[in-house]
Amino acid sequence: MDPQVSAAALFGAELRARRLARGRSLRELGQAVLVSGELLAKVEKAQRRPRPDLVQRLDAALDARGALERLAAPLFTTADRPPVRPPTLSPDSAEPRLRRVIDEVRAADHALASDRLAELTTFAGAAAAVDGSGLTAAARLSLRRAVAEAQQLAGWMLFDRGDQPGAERMFTAARSAARQAGAADLVAYVLGPSAAYSNIWGGDPELGVERAYGSLAWARRSGNRRLAAFAAAVAARAHARLGEEELCRRMLGESESELNRHVATEPDPGWLSVFDEGTLVGYRGSCLFDLGKPREAIAELEREERAGSPLFVRNRIIWRLESAQAHLKLGELEPACAAIEKALDHAEPGAVTPRVVRVFHAVALRVRASRGVRGVAATSERLRDFIVANE
Repeated sequence: MDPQVSAAALFGAELRARRLARGRSLRELGQAVLVSGELLAKVEKAQRRPRPDLVQRLDAALDARGALERLAAPLFTTADRPPVRPPTLSPDSAEPRLRRVIDEVRAADHALASDRLAELTTFAGAAAAVDGSGLTAAARLSLRRAVAEAQQLAGWMLFDRGDQPGAERMFTAARSAARQAGAADLVAYVLGPSAAYSNIWGGDPELGVERAYGSLAWARRSGNRRLAAFAAAVAARAHARLGEEELCRRMLGESESELNRHVATEPDPGWLSVFDEGTLVGYRGSCLFDLGKPREAIAELEREERAGSPLFVRNRIIWRLESAQAHLKLGELEPACAAIEKALDHAEPGAVTPRVVRVFHAVALRVRASRGVRGVAATSERLRDFIVANE
């Protein structure tokens, strides 16, 4: 299983890598930690969640010095920041205050600057509970739209933290609020670039492609071609994960066509700023990587590096790491290390999320096999220190 999919998948991949490095079979390690080899096989495949005492025994048996215990921590706890005190909102102040929080949190989230999920969800809940009976019909719809935007962003942040069930609940609430607000564009954004993308990343590309096409239909109903281009790009990514190259390339072409024909009669919503020509190039690179075409993927990801916006730090990190993995597949260690170093330069100053750390860890598992090669050791050590600091 792809170690980027979940905390359980990452733990399983790390456990397998350490077991093989020690030359231990599943049966031998199972005997050492008092469980069956079959159970360990399921843990490595993320089919069973280990108990904390088993993790401790595995850490000791493989001389992991606490690394396995730190990696398993997300499997047992969902500790969060202390609760934020709910704000007092009036019908007139609810929307402007919520929108101010949304804008600040979204900008911080794109830049990996800080984690303000608790603040966002508290404000969204308070705004949703406001008695809008005294507002005009247009003002009530506008407030519902703001609540939907907050719920979408909260769902995305939950997904980025590895809480897929929580993300699904929030995306469902956001779609409901967007429909109540008559916001076809927002329904499309929640369904495709948010929910479908999280499904694709989480290992369910079939559900992802289904939702992406639904998103495309809503985007076309909204009349926003840039949004339709985004939905088509998400569909392309799902097809790539499914190995459906012809359909993937067709949807990438559809995305490019829609983006080229986009003429904004009024400013696009703030949440759509994340998708432009540079983002589409990055999506194309990711698709080619998923389709097993590392050389083509590298070329597109290098184009994205030149054309992409520096504001979207998370995207830049993930695409640099995908470029590194493509180079590693081709046995090109020097450019792979250079890409990893760039990703670390972007990531080290920020509030890195669990999903981003898992991508770093997936790369580290590949790099580890080449640690003895000249020039790799320093990058491997920096990568290890970063992962330990952010687990």
